[in-house]
Amino acid sequence: MPQALTHRIDQRTPGQLRGLSLQPGFTAAALGSVLIATGATRVLCTASLEPRTPSWLARGGWITAEYAMLPGATRPRGRRDPGGRGKEIQRLIGRSLRAGVDLSQLVGPDGGLSIVCDCDVIEADGGTRTASVTGAWVALEICLRKLVASGKLSAHPGLGQVAAVSVGIVESEGAEDDPIAMLDLCYQEDSRAVVDLNVVMRGGMPDAPLGLVEVQGTGERGDFSRAQLDRMLDLAESGVAELMAAQRAALIEAGV
Repeated sequence: MPQALTHRIDQRTPGQLRGLSLQPGFTAAALGSVLIATGATRVLCTASLEPRTPSWLARGGWITAEYAMLPGATRPRGRRDPGGRGKEIQRLIGRSLRAGVDLSQLVGPDGGLSIVCDCDVIEADGGTRTASVTGAWVALEICLRKLVASGKLSAHPGLGQVAAVSVGIVESEGAEDDPIAMLDLCYQEDSRAVVDLNVVMRGGMPDAPLGLVEVQGTGERGDFSRAQLDRMLDLAESGVAELMAAQRAALIEAGV
């Protein structure tokens, strides 16, 4: 696939993440919290202990997620109702986080524990669902470590880090360049993408091989080739490795 286009709207190379920050302890009420910023996208992620597990759960614990885009996160103003898209995103976040935890071990002295991870988008410029997964894992990990330290969990149930990133085949602004694979799409790139892919991966801490948790891909204007898919997955893997390094740094900053 041609890779002649070196720079993008924000002067990144095709395989470069947007500017990233993870600010742990952003709020005090939740056991775990982090403000994640990827480019102009900002998401507040919190992890809170619920008093009971779902009634249908026979044993072990449970992790779920809620996702919302605040009305002022977009222009024009959005609605508070998450709608079908928001519900689909929060299911993705929940599945992704559960892949990083041994739920059978999420049990305290009084039985199974339930943790809710809330992801509230403060500002949206593409990649809100992937930023939510990456940030929510940090909030969840802080929460789990605090539960172990307080004796509410006898052992840490984690199976590894979980992070996510977007990637796509994007049309250039000039007609002379063919569409190419790009990592971590901003809104303007996402709106021009001929292929849109969201990739969730899991890895052991810190250096175990990465594995795929979920791949959501759509050919927006037709199909795409196996070679294009492989190129996008390669970009996603390199991006997720960087995101996981940032997650580990945020945990050190959190002091847990």
